[in-house]
Amino acid sequence: MESNSFCEVLVAVKPTKWENILSKVLWVMTFVYLALGLIYLIFLAIFLVFLIAALLYRRHLRLEYEYQYLDGSLRIDRIKNRSKRKRLGVYAMENLAVMAPEGHDRLTPYLSRKDVKTLDYSSHDPAAERRYILVFQGGGVVQPLLLEPTEAMIQAMWRTAPSKVVRPAKQPW
Repeated sequence: MESNSFCEVLVAVKPTKWENILSKVLWVMTFVYLALGLIYLIFLAIFLVFLIAALLYRRHLRLEYEYQYLDGSLRIDRIKNRSKRKRLGVYAMENLAVMAPEGHDRLTPYLSRKDVKTLDYSSHDPAAERRYILVFQGGGVVQPLLLEPTEAMIQAMWRTAPSKVVRPAKQPW
């Protein structure tokens, strides 16, 4: 059963602690060599090298993932520096084995295998509100994906494949 629904989610990747430290070190070294370059011209060349490195690394830190769900098809894109888009995959819901919150019991048979590697398309924030693992199976290949879908996307996917999608339990108030 196909549903006529469209959901789009944009998830910004949170830089790790070490990536932030490296970025700050590059900028500090850039300004140190700028100060030295004002005194001795030879240090201006080193300043330019650090400036280019800091700017290029800054572009690396601005990473986002976009999920698009349209009529039984999930598309995942990576967006670098808010300008370069690359399609990472298109997954059909008929190949979905299970979709459940991270750590759910229904994921154990798929994730316990040694030959399975989970692709992480999340914000890399362990405190994120909604982290789901989608397991796609087809042609003898099992491919788990770690995503952070919205409630609307979960509902749209559940309408397409209700037996394969585990919805979050409602909180009693």
